[in-house]
Amino acid sequence: MAEETVLSYKEISEIVGTTEKTIYRTLKKYREEGTVADRPGRGRKRKISTVEAKRMVKKAKEGQPATQIGREYRARTKRDLHDQTVRNVLRDEGLKNLKVREVEELSKANKKKRLTYAREMHDYKWQRVFFSDEKTFWLGGGPSRMWQDPKKRVTRAVRRHPKKLHVWAAMGYYMKSDLFFFTENLTAKLYQKILRQHLQERKITFAPDCPAYVRQRWVFLQDNDPKHKAKKTMELLEEMMGNRMIEHPPSSPDLNPMEDAWSYLKRKIDSHRINKLVLLKRHLSKYWNKLSWEDIRKSIDSMPSRLKECKRLRGGRTQY
Repeated sequence: MAEETVLSYKEISEIVGTTEKTIYRTLKKYREEGTVADRPGRGRKRKISTVEAKRMVKKAKEGQPATQIGREYRARTKRDLHDQTVRNVLRDEGLKNLKVREVEELSKANKKKRLTYAREMHDYKWQRVFFSDEKTFWLGGGPSRMWQDPKKRVTRAVRRHPKKLHVWAAMGYYMKSDLFFFTENLTAKLYQKILRQHLQERKITFAPDCPAYVRQRWVFLQDNDPKHKAKKTMELLEEMMGNRMIEHPPSSPDLNPMEDAWSYLKRKIDSHRINKLVLLKRHLSKYWNKLSWEDIRKSIDSMPSRLKECKRLRGGRTQY
């Protein structure tokens, strides 16, 4: 039997690249416990109790910043606490410091219309619907928030009046339009031009698994923009669509899955610094074409949940 080779603590420390003392402690722990892994609870002790953490989360959800939460904690407990610790607690509890989304306040009349719509359309076959909308993108964008060194803040030069690009598009469970770009203000006449060009079957991309009845009898949805509801626009839609139209409630972008597509495109565009309209068009087209049927269908499939929440909120604005 070959003789076993035994290394000294010094020899092991030179091979591993650590101190003899560390090697001694590690081997001693292994002999006593059969493992070198730390036992549960050996990490840094949490300064904040579970009760205090819940209190901080509640205050944060009420709109208080971490600095104010920390200040109130110190005044109440007479204990020192860094504001960064408060931020760490809030992150550990699943919160993120995000911009507050501002949305148009709903009138009582609009809430009533939304509630009626949610009740009447809850069981509708949304796989047949072609959802349409417009969105504006600006040149020179970028991420509005990023992790930074407070002593070396990131700055970005922006124009006071940057150039903008308007985009019209439509999507459904089995279909997708091309993007239509325009830089002028939308008018009823321009909108009618968009409809004539992009609601033709040859201009629509249908999914490979699109059923024949959807291809032949899909239903069109638009919002209540005055240009959309103009007399000549509605006459054109009646000529093109007949009764295959959905009366969408006013002030209800949260009930239109196209908002998901716009959010997706904005995230993609904000990851670039685009300073030319031609490049903005190119990137928008690229990412629109990459938008998968799976992602589109997730948005369409959320319609029952959107309407259910709208009913629960008695016509109020949903989280979508």
